[in-house]
Amino acid sequence: MNSYELHCIIDCSGSMAESGKPMLLVNLLRYIRQFTEKYSKSTRYLGWREDIAEIFWLAEADVELPVAEGSSDIAALCGWAEANSEATLLVLTDGYFKLNTEQRNQLTQFDNLYLIGVGGDADLAQLHTLSNHSYRAEQLDHVLHTIWRTEILACGPLLRVDLAGAIVESESGNDDEW
Repeated sequence: MNSYELHCIIDCSGSMAESGKPMLLVNLLRYIRQFTEKYSKSTRYLGWREDIAEIFWLAEADVELPVAEGSSDIAALCGWAEANSEATLLVLTDGYFKLNTEQRNQLTQFDNLYLIGVGGDADLAQLHTLSNHSYRAEQLDHVLHTIWRTEILACGPLLRVDLAGAIVESESGNDDEW
């Protein structure tokens, strides 16, 4: 999509503390950190409940989730998306939040909004109504590659191997009938 900064927004509502979601969320965040470090991508991590606030982790420290309680305010997400229109938004959520028609229409206007349904009980039907970029948690790798497809593909392989030459060299050596 673009080379702008990735804003990884983590739903910290009470429903995110259920059904194994915290461990899944930690592993998703670990993967995002590894992926963005590998490809030198700028990423901000943000917790979302009543408002959206930045989360800071030391580079050598493991992911620590904010406390999950209460409900997430969809108006805060709409406002954040509006104010940060140049960023790519990757929202990790189970989709259990209430929104009105105006908020639903506002979110569907953002082409830079990627939604990851966290947990086996994620409300994927609702997430699909908000963005064409809605995915299950196991599709995270695909999502990250989609976001930066042109830049990652432009890197190309670091080493090219002449397979035909390698096969000829190995055949000319000691042949043991294998």
